[in-house]
Amino acid sequence: MREAVQIGLILRKNRMTAGVARTVPEGCHLGFPLDDACRRLMQSKREHRARPYFGGARCASACVYAMIGASTRHVDPGATLRIHSSVGREIDKTENSLRRYVMGMGVDPALVDATTKVPSRSFRGLSRGEMERFGIETRGVHETPWFAYHGPVGEFLLLKSVTYPTGDTGDEYRTRTVGLACSPFHPSIRFMYQQELTAKESRTPPMIRAKIGDSLFNLSTLNLQKNLIEKSVDLEPRQLQSAIETGSFEITEMFDQSMIKTPSRVVRFSTFGLSSNIVALESKCASKSNPSQ
Repeated sequence: MREAVQIGLILRKNRMTAGVARTVPEGCHLGFPLDDACRRLMQSKREHRARPYFGGARCASACVYAMIGASTRHVDPGATLRIHSSVGREIDKTENSLRRYVMGMGVDPALVDATTKVPSRSFRGLSRGEMERFGIETRGVHETPWFAYHGPVGEFLLLKSVTYPTGDTGDEYRTRTVGLACSPFHPSIRFMYQQELTAKESRTPPMIRAKIGDSLFNLSTLNLQKNLIEKSVDLEPRQLQSAIETGSFEITEMFDQSMIKTPSRVVRFSTFGLSSNIVALESKCASKSNPSQ
């Protein structure tokens, strides 16, 4: 799985589009599996002229995790995605890391839960309804549920992502992620916002303003990369509770209009389901600030 995740991250870094297809060399029939004549043709030389076909194409096991790394994803009705559970040591640790990766790609971590229910020696095809529910195929706006990530050395994060269409034709997609973690300044909670940038936006990154409950914050930059920006602000528990009652975090991305003609954008993250995890986060933060407890 590690290699599949690495491929997925390369696809995302380069803002690539991916789909599920199979290549058929000229001279071969479209049937699947390949017949003996086609195999002999393929073995006759190293390079062949070929065309991609979607009907009968399959993406199975680790292929699914690699494909979801693409910023824009298409799965033709004639293609199938097939899943099964992982094998090896420390399965729970691997699956938890996969959930965080999947969520960061804009896909519901329930995809990983679905794979755990299929024996490793067999496969199950995902239905079109599951692909839509998990957000595997990019189409419109997709928002994941809140996900509680238990990382190494006691790391605990609450995470959620939203994927939006972008570009002039709306056929490219970018994922934004919010996270909540313990702040070094207890009892504050650190609010983090990560935004994928287009090529134009990376030259002039936006200012990020967050409306959290009744409060407005200009977020400070934590990390700035070529195609990614991460910002944060520390919240008081009452401010976080106010946002939960309001029903969403509202993020405004504001660009310098003298440098880039991109209008301001408002991105909303639902707080539905967050309250059930906040108690665990606050307890974790309290124990970190006072290890003797």
